[in-house]
Amino acid sequence: MEREFPLVALVLAPLLAFGPMVAYALLAWWFDRFEQEPLWLAGVAFIWGSVPTVILALCAQLPVAAVAGVALGQTAGNVFSTVLVAPLTEELFKGLFVLLLFLFYRREIDSLYDGFLYGSLVGFGFAATENVLYFLGAAAQGGLASMFGNFVARAILFGLNHAAFTALTGLGFAAARLSRSPLTKVGAPLLGLAAAVLFHALHNAVAVATELTGAAAVVLLWVPFDWVGVLLVFGMALFGLMRERRWIRAYLRDEVESGLLPESLYHQCGSLVGRTLAQWEALLRGDWKRFRQLGRLHRVAAELAFRKHQRSAVGEIRWEQEIQRLRDELGRLAGTAGES
Repeated sequence: MEREFPLVALVLAPLLAFGPMVAYALLAWWFDRFEQEPLWLAGVAFIWGSVPTVILALCAQLPVAAVAGVALGQTAGNVFSTVLVAPLTEELFKGLFVLLLFLFYRREIDSLYDGFLYGSLVGFGFAATENVLYFLGAAAQGGLASMFGNFVARAILFGLNHAAFTALTGLGFAAARLSRSPLTKVGAPLLGLAAAVLFHALHNAVAVATELTGAAAVVLLWVPFDWVGVLLVFGMALFGLMRERRWIRAYLRDEVESGLLPESLYHQCGSLVGRTLAQWEALLRGDWKRFRQLGRLHRVAAELAFRKHQRSAVGEIRWEQEIQRLRDELGRLAGTAGES
């Protein structure tokens, strides 16, 4: 007896698919506390993953899958498409956004965390749209129970995978952005993309093996291994944040010694906890003006430190005028905020 498609799935599937991914994306964006990336650009990254990447990947995959099915047989063709073609095409088109960002908005890539962030945002967007399709397919085959089971697997157990894959590409481009070495500038993005494709292919290979053998235990064994990879990527992102903190403390020391930045604000700017507590204290007192002033001061201080780092460590001397502008603004904001 053919199961009737539950029409409520048409509403639930997008909510279940996009809800967690938007939450993950906002959390990753919020966590970039030293110099938060423009929200509009973060949104563009998410949308790129959720619409253009899906369309481009499907346009590339469907013809190859059809040819592979004829040439290799249905089963072997499906394995070839899932394990090799899908990871390569999806990571290429997801990584295309990071490449465009690197070429036209490279000033927004100030640290490893920025590369991680933009790559993961594209991945979250892609996962959201892909999950809509999977959830609807599961509902058509097994009803709402099957759709919710698919939700647990794809949005919770493996919900960070696409973000982690493309974050590797982003980390590669960020490493190239922050290096003077021609070899690193060429090799790091290629290495990041290759790692993204490899981890994606390994994940898909386990999914295919589980489907062909019916051994659910394979997935149970894969979950901890999969999460080790995800945690490794997030660990690299945290390392990037710690490097940002070191840059802020190193490159703002001149502003303290020149009397531009009070010592207390200097320590506050270089501490994730200190910045957050100072702003929340103002917010809880209802002092919106000071809350905004501190937020602006922290952003300007971080940007000044990053521009000075790019000038001295990366060799980008074009930032001289921008550095002076930021220094002037920091002095004005520090005088307004005071030492309290």
